[in-house]
Amino acid sequence: MRQDARRHVLAIALLVVGVGLTYGAGWLRPTTAQFEVDFSNIPMEVLDLKGQQVPVSPADAAYLEADAMVALQYGTPGNAVGLNLIYGGGWRTVHTPEGCLPASGWRIVWDRALEIPMGEDAPHPGPLHAKLLRAEGEEEAQLVLFVFAHKGGTAADWAAHSWAVATGPGGAGGLSLMLTAAVAPGAEQQVETRLREFMGVIYPHAVSFWYEGDG
Repeated sequence: MRQDARRHVLAIALLVVGVGLTYGAGWLRPTTAQFEVDFSNIPMEVLDLKGQQVPVSPADAAYLEADAMVALQYGTPGNAVGLNLIYGGGWRTVHTPEGCLPASGWRIVWDRALEIPMGEDAPHPGPLHAKLLRAEGEEEAQLVLFVFAHKGGTAADWAAHSWAVATGPGGAGGLSLMLTAAVAPGAEQQVETRLREFMGVIYPHAVSFWYEGDG
């Protein structure tokens, strides 16, 4: 009986702490104007690969709780890079690929955090904090490079990203940038290099709506 009582007390304590952290995050958040998401300036040609927009399913957008979502494919099958941009205005923002890929039938073989330098057009101090992973299906494999962005920085960790969004400028929200490319045996390094370069080009355009008008 005492053990059950202790469990109830512990559960209540954890609930109180969780509520306190949520309110604390709201209290810490500075008040700013809302931001209007705009992906119209994403380049349609990157590293000599031409891009085209891919239709986004309303059901997928609803499942991901996305307030704005864009999908592009650069190149042609066999030599393509896929780009997904998913924006959420709340602290939760979107799902991590580490959870969504296994749910879609992919097996994650390995993953690692990495840093990507930013160029002169960087909207904030770098580098980009990203994560690269290899996912395999029954007859194919792909490399996935993703970055979680908030106004003023990036994260490779979903929990850190969520906290940054919760304590960041009100209305800024958070953004997920995900690049994917098929990988053939022995071509991992080549594909990784291409994805890194793609991210360096795409990132400043994808987050520009947060910085328009900044001094």
